Amino acid sequence: MRRAVAFGSAIGAAALLLAGCRADGTAPTAPDDRIQVTLDGIELDVEVADDAAERAIGLMNRDAVPPGTGMIFRYDQAVDARFYMFQVSVPLRAVFIRDGRVVSSVVMPPCPLADPQACPTYGADGPFDTVVETAPETLPDVAPGDVLTVE
Repeated sequence: MRRAVAFGSAIGAAALLLAGCRADGTAPTAPDDRIQVTLDGIELDVEVADDAAERAIGLMNRDAVPPGTGMIFRYDQAVDARFYMFQVSVPLRAVFIRDGRVVSSVVMPPCPLADPQACPTYGADGPFDTVVETAPETLPDVAPGDVLTVE
């Protein structure tokens, strides 16, 4: 499941173009770092995406994201970015977090379109520095103000 994060139309287009390869010409791979986090009292085993290449791929091209698993996207500073579901075959809940507290949450359905720029985008109700993506049923009651704990 490749994910682009768009910061605006021009930057978003550049992110889409750059997401497909690295400087050395190889395709980026999914992150291999995993950590345990707790959100809304639910323990999650998540992959860590903390650089542009890992965030660009996200959870793309996976057949499933089992409950209790997912991905955490970390940013060095608060951002106001948008996510889309191009080449994502399963619905995901994106939980947007700033300074360890939930800002907002959205369920994102798969985008079956062939043109990534035609896919809807999803974002937060305000700037965020972390996003947790997981199966929607994993965090059905997550709400603004809930605390993220990273172990």
